[in-house]
Parts: sequence; C-alpha cells; structure tokens
Amino acid sequence: MKLRDYLFIFITLFCFSLKAEPTVYGKLWISVESQDTSSGTEVDMVSNASRLGVKGSMDFEEGLEAIYQVEYEVDPVDGTADEKNGRTLKQRNSFVGIKGSYGTLFLGTHDTALKKSASKIDLFNDLAGDIKNILQGENRMSNFIGYTTPTLGEGFSATFNAIKGTKDEEDNSIGDSTSMSLNYKAKSFYAAIAFDSELKGYDTTRISIQVPLNRTQIGIIYQDTEKLSSGLEEDGYVLSLSQKVGEKGLFKIQLAESDMKMGSGRQTSIGYDYKISKKAKAFVFYTDLSGDILSKEKEITALGFEYKF
Repeated sequence: MKLRDYLFIFITLFCFSLKAEPTVYGKLWISVESQDTSSGTEVDMVSNASRLGVKGSMDFEEGLEAIYQVEYEVDPVDGTADEKNGRTLKQRNSFVGIKGSYGTLFLGTHDTALKKSASKIDLFNDLAGDIKNILQGENRMSNFIGYTTPTLGEGFSATFNAIKGTKDEEDNSIGDSTSMSLNYKAKSFYAAIAFDSELKGYDTTRISIQVPLNRTQIGIIYQDTEKLSSGLEEDGYVLSLSQKVGEKGLFKIQLAESDMKMGSGRQTSIGYDYKISKKAKAFVFYTDLSGDILSKEKEITALGFEYKF
C-alpha cells in the first residue's frame, strides 16, 4: 500500500473521530498578465496556485497531538489546475502526523526541507517570477516521511525527510532520496543550511539568510547543485529586498542568476503589493527572464488580486 493510501485512510478516520471542527481555508490568487515571448505578445488571466484545504488536530494523552492537512491547488480561471495530467485538482502539501514535545513526525506529500529552508526570501513565490525558473530544488514530493525537531536553544531546529527514490520507479524504497535542513530563527535574523541527496537526480546544498531591518527586509540564497548523471556542478544565487511603503504598501525587488535551468539564466522581478484588508491585497509586478534558450525567455507585466479565507 502506498503512502497516499495510508493518508486517505487516516484522514477518513480523523474526520469521523475529531471532537473539534476541522478548519477549511484557501486562497484565490488571480492576475491578468501581458507576456512577451519569442512567439509574440499574449494577454491572459492566470491563477497563481489558488488553493483550497482542510486541516485539523486531535489531542491525545501525554501531550501528543494528531495533526492532518489536505490541500489542493484549484484554478478558478480555466478549471484545470493540473494541466499536465488534465485534472481539476493538483495535490499540494497533504499529510498526517503526530506532534509533541519531541517534535513533529508526518507522512504524505510535502515540500522538501531544502525548499522550505528558503522561508519567505522568494518574494515572487508561485508567481511568474518564482525562483524555480532559475534554481533546482523547488520540490514537493510524495511517498514522504518527515521529522522536525522542537525549537532548541535560542531558536535552532532541524528537519529531516526520507523520500522514495526517483531513478527506478520499480525498485526504490523510502530513504533512497533525502532532504534535510538546520534552521535558526530569531526576531531579527533567519538563517538555514539545507541539503538534498539523490533527489530527482541531483545533490544540492542551499544557504539561506534573511535579515529584517525595521521596515526593510533583505534575503539571500546561495546554492550549489550537482547533476549526478553527468557530474556537472552549477551554482546560483537569489537576492531579494522588500520595503514597506506607508501602512499598506510593500515594494519588492528580486534578482536570481544561475546556469542550472538554462545557460546564463537571469531573472529580475519588481513588484508592489497594496493591502486592501486583513485578508485581501492587490498587486502589480514585472518579471524579465533571460538566458541562452530563446524559447524560455519572457517578459511579464501583471496586475492581480489575492483573497485569503
């Protein structure tokens, strides 16, 4: 039986046995984009990983708590979130686990420790300027077992992931691929170092640093990745800066460079968010992606709206 089958069984049991009501949440995240590519200019409406989820918990004895989450990407624009497979829904982080004083153990489908270690440094995450266009390692994996330690000392924690290998689908077991991170988080500083081993054919090391300076926030990612089939090693970086403007505005600028996805890959993004309410914001951004593969080069200008519930 696969992990997703266990996940379905556990979620079903939890839904019938929980005393507390589960929490339904989601986000509608839509933009109108003008995209300039080698093929010409196109204006389109885009859903930026809009999502719908259910999460909850159940208290056990001795300080233990069962937790669960089921989350899917939805596309209110064209109705097909998983275009590759032609499906209405696309699975996001969905898991069951146990949480207590010794940390959190969970299994299912989840972002890897390396991906999570970037925290909020990527200011254009899930938008056209996402760092996944430049860097390897932005992975969400199924057949996944994870463990996160409790916070230790002044703000240290660690996360370990054991993942089913991806080289030979017929003869691979959980733990053939791994991802892990060591994180430090304080009020005025965040830092992490993370490692992927044999994950989708790559070994990766990523260092992430985030520094809040009053109304300004600076983020840095440095990454080194080796393609195991060829031994080719590439590095890359991300620099981001955000600045609060008044009480409701946020200016953002971000630069990412690497040869991992295409030679001479470079992505520059500039944006502005305006907070309409606690749950809603409007935003504009411009992204320029360039490199030595003409078909991947693009310039995107967008105006959008986000609503969380």
